[in-house]
Amino acid sequence: MRRFVLIAILFGFALHFARTCMPQPSGGSDQNTPDALKAAYDQARNAKDWPSAVAAAQKLVDRSATAENLLMLADVQVSSNASADALATTDRALDAAEKEKPAEGQPDTAWKDLKSKIYLDRGNAYLKLRRNADAIDAYNQSAAIAPNPSVSLFNICATYSNSGDTQNAEPACRKTVQTDPNRADAWFVLGTLLFGEAKMDEKGNFAITDECREALKKYLALAPDGPHAADVKAMLAMAPQ
Repeated sequence: MRRFVLIAILFGFALHFARTCMPQPSGGSDQNTPDALKAAYDQARNAKDWPSAVAAAQKLVDRSATAENLLMLADVQVSSNASADALATTDRALDAAEKEKPAEGQPDTAWKDLKSKIYLDRGNAYLKLRRNADAIDAYNQSAAIAPNPSVSLFNICATYSNSGDTQNAEPACRKTVQTDPNRADAWFVLGTLLFGEAKMDEKGNFAITDECREALKKYLALAPDGPHAADVKAMLAMAPQ
């Protein structure tokens, strides 16, 4: 009898030892759940660790190729200079968005916002590939459906300006500040473009238009300590009233 009791006790110890040594379930610590992957993506993106952000986004897409997940992937592909890959991803994202379009009569503001961001990333990818005309076309498509088109419109303004196309840059910048009067950078670009057209008098002063002066002052009002504040003050100093 004692022998059986001893065997039972030893078996109990063995079972307890085996349980304590076996790997325990990780519960919510699985690093491949959507929440964990999204957290890893956000952390890597904030740290500008683009390879890790791309890897996390790719895993999310592999789990579920939704328009939102594909947008996340395209976004960090652009940031990591994988612009050709980003274009391919935006193609997939636009296809996915069409499949996710709300039914007739259902709210579609969030869907339009998502789709506009896909076009925005598409424009950014084109821009990095120096395909400016394609970039502007994508930004226009973004602005056409965006609930708030301010970013897309400013990108059009900046793209025209950076390429030296002042004829198209000025109206694009005017449209931007009309849509979003608080976008300081748009006021700066507009003011700089108009200042570039000013003529210098015999005293070395520039005769700028009222619109130019207003744009430069508007920038200072919105961003008194902004990155362009010193340049704006210098331009105004060269154009005394």
